[in-house]
Amino acid sequence: MPITMKHELHTVMAAARRTLGLVAGALIMATAAHAQSAQDSQGTWRIGASTGGYVPFSSLIIAADTRDTQLEAGPAFSLDAQYLMSRSLSIYANGMLAFGAIRLGSSIQPGSVGPSSQVMLTTGTAGLFLSSPDLLGEHLQPTLRLGGGFKYYSLDLTGAESQLRPTSDIGVGLRGIGIGRIDVTAEVRYLLSSFDQSKLPIRGITPQDQRQNDLVFSIGIGIRP
Repeated sequence: MPITMKHELHTVMAAARRTLGLVAGALIMATAAHAQSAQDSQGTWRIGASTGGYVPFSSLIIAADTRDTQLEAGPAFSLDAQYLMSRSLSIYANGMLAFGAIRLGSSIQPGSVGPSSQVMLTTGTAGLFLSSPDLLGEHLQPTLRLGGGFKYYSLDLTGAESQLRPTSDIGVGLRGIGIGRIDVTAEVRYLLSSFDQSKLPIRGITPQDQRQNDLVFSIGIGIRP
C-alpha cells in the first residue's frame, strides 16, 4: 500500500476545505427533515462508510543529500461504528485501509527494488466522538474525534518488514442531518505516529523511530438504524 507524500501541508488543507465546502453547500440546498430528538438519539448505533485520501507529509528517512525515503499519498477507505450515548457524545471504533507507494531515497540499499513499491496501511482506532447539534442549526453539526489505536504498515519491498505502530486519531469535520436516519459527513483526521527505520533495508545510517505526521480527508455517509 504505497502512500503518496505531499511536501506542502497547505495543499492538503486546501483540498480538505474544498471538500467541506462542497458538502456544506449540498446540505444547504437539500430539503431536510426535522432533526431527531435527544430521546431518539440516545442508546442507538450509527454505522458509516467513507472514502477519501491518506496523505503523509513526513519522510521515513531524512537523507543528508535531500534524497529522502518517503511514503506517497493514496486513496483511503474506512468504516466507522458509533454508539450514541447522547445527542452530543458517542463512542466510536474506526477501521481504515489506505493504498500507496514508497519512494526510495539514498539511504536504501541499491538491491531493494521489488517486487513492487506498493504499500498498504491498515489502521484501527477507537475513542470519543463529539458533535454540536445546535451550533450551526439543526441540520449541520461540527464534529470532533479524539482517540487512538494502531497503524500496520505492509510493504512489498525486498528486505522490508511489516510493522505495527501506535497512533493518535484526532479529527474535525461537519455532519449534515438529512432525510430520515441518513447523514452525510466531511472530515479531516490527523494521525500522529512513528516509523521504525530498522524495518527497511537501510545503509549508512543508524536506525531510529522517525515521527510520522499524516492527514486523512474524506467524505462519507452514515445510517442510524
